[in-house]
Amino acid sequence: MSYRLDIIQGDWPAEEFAKGVEGILAESMVLTLATAGPERGPHANLAFFAHDEDLVLYFVSERSTRHSLHLAEEARAAATVFLPPPVFGEQLRGVQLTGLAGEAWGHQAEAAFAAYQRRYPAFARDPEVREQFLAGGGAAALYRFQVEELTAVDEPHFGRRNYLRARVVR
Repeated sequence: MSYRLDIIQGDWPAEEFAKGVEGILAESMVLTLATAGPERGPHANLAFFAHDEDLVLYFVSERSTRHSLHLAEEARAAATVFLPPPVFGEQLRGVQLTGLAGEAWGHQAEAAFAAYQRRYPAFARDPEVREQFLAGGGAAALYRFQVEELTAVDEPHFGRRNYLRARVVR
């Protein structure tokens, strides 16, 4: 882990809090990404994601999608990752994230590709497809979401309705 959490709200050891967040990210494969643009208004979409040890999330999307167009205009974004509760209103587990997102280029694209392929081994196995993603030449692209701040609830670990909030320090 090459980041630390600076806790803003809540009383929990930062390292244990980080492990809880990483556990939620590891157990879920889909995030909801929220973006907004001046001409297209607010938008939310679902995306499969991967993450790395720096608390950077990666996803793949077509450049023509509404959220990709938003990110080309404004890099600020928010996302949620959550796990379905076993019973309505009980044992909530999820994390709300804010940060900067955009298309990954160069070394960032290589890191995105590696993280994505670790999580989804069948992703872009064809060398031509891999090169297309790394060179940024196709209709779809690798995107990077660098988390700046987060709020997490993990009732089985942190207690009922104990919302913890932190800044990510790198």
